[in-house]
Amino acid sequence: MRDIAKEAENVILKIKDQNHGEISLKTNQIRKFLTAVNAITNKVNVYKAKHLDATELPDELAGEIQFLKVKAAYQAGKERENKKHKNNVKEFMEQSKMKHHIEGIGTSISKYEEFAHYVEALVAYHKFYGGND
Repeated sequence: MRDIAKEAENVILKIKDQNHGEISLKTNQIRKFLTAVNAITNKVNVYKAKHLDATELPDELAGEIQFLKVKAAYQAGKERENKKHKNNVKEFMEQSKMKHHIEGIGTSISKYEEFAHYVEALVAYHKFYGGND
């Protein structure tokens, strides 16, 4: 079984290590993405409450999950790289393999829930290891 917490911790530690012991990514830089994940999680929970035996998501909800790739790309693209600073959001999205994780969900409820927990763990370790608000 995949250790989501350890995977998330390793991502944050790698980012910190590559940036000379500092996490310059700020929570507000990824807030819209996190808000989108939480909104979908709420919809998934409502769907599960109405369809107790369901293991798969309807296409519409699965489509919203796949659209998270666009939101991730937008957040990464908003921040311009310059000579003094890296594109922190892009680095975060790449190191966390966000696009890969989203694509792996398909219509699976359990895979989405695993993904949502992974995002939660990334945020928690970001804060724990010194990420700024």
